[in-house]
Amino acid sequence: MFRLSILGIVTAASLSFSAGAELAQLPGIKGEDDRQLVETDAYPWSAIGRVNRRTGGFCTGTVIAEYRVLTAAHCLWNPRTLTWLPAQSLHFVAAYRRGEYLVHSGVEGIEVSHAKAQKQRNPKIDPENDWALLRLTEPVGKVTGALATAKVSLQVNTTSLIQAGYSQDKAHILSVHSGCKILGFSADNRLVLHDCDATKGDSGSPIFVRRGGRYSLVGMHVATMTQEGRVIGIAISRRDGW
Repeated sequence: MFRLSILGIVTAASLSFSAGAELAQLPGIKGEDDRQLVETDAYPWSAIGRVNRRTGGFCTGTVIAEYRVLTAAHCLWNPRTLTWLPAQSLHFVAAYRRGEYLVHSGVEGIEVSHAKAQKQRNPKIDPENDWALLRLTEPVGKVTGALATAKVSLQVNTTSLIQAGYSQDKAHILSVHSGCKILGFSADNRLVLHDCDATKGDSGSPIFVRRGGRYSLVGMHVATMTQEGRVIGIAISRRDGW
């Protein structure tokens, strides 16, 4: 069992890299780089895309319903203005690959994990509450399909996970780590600690499992921390409502 401390946690909003950084130096890559590049026009990869911000940068988002995308709340926070980004400044492109995509949509509404936090000028976003839902202007899910949540028994070092996102060093193509494992749980099981190779840009990326040919969303990657010299990924476990 791991004890989770906010110290040592890094998110997509707080990381910085040198232009010549080696792949192995990327925070979140745990040992060998196990990510594989995939075609994005087939399910379940079609249900994953980029949440692009007019202010610059992006995160990963997952289609969970026709008009709904799940992503990390910290991706929607503007540290320069100390305000939440307006919905109009966001755009979702599903199955994005090297400038092409399956379908795109604007965003007409945002729901962060705590309604109270959305009204705060400088909210504290704890890892277990670092999620947000985007309400799209177009029924993207009709084209892409949706990753549905399900109650799945998760076992440390046993459950085989799949993580897929748009990493900082592979910003224009979806990369997937299949077969990564659960290292432990924290915050009363609201957080799943994992060894998937997720780095900057992967915030908001889905953690899912395949059982009997069906894919089920069991969590969402939000951050990376270092504990006793070991790099650990942090994911929010599934919630009612997403």
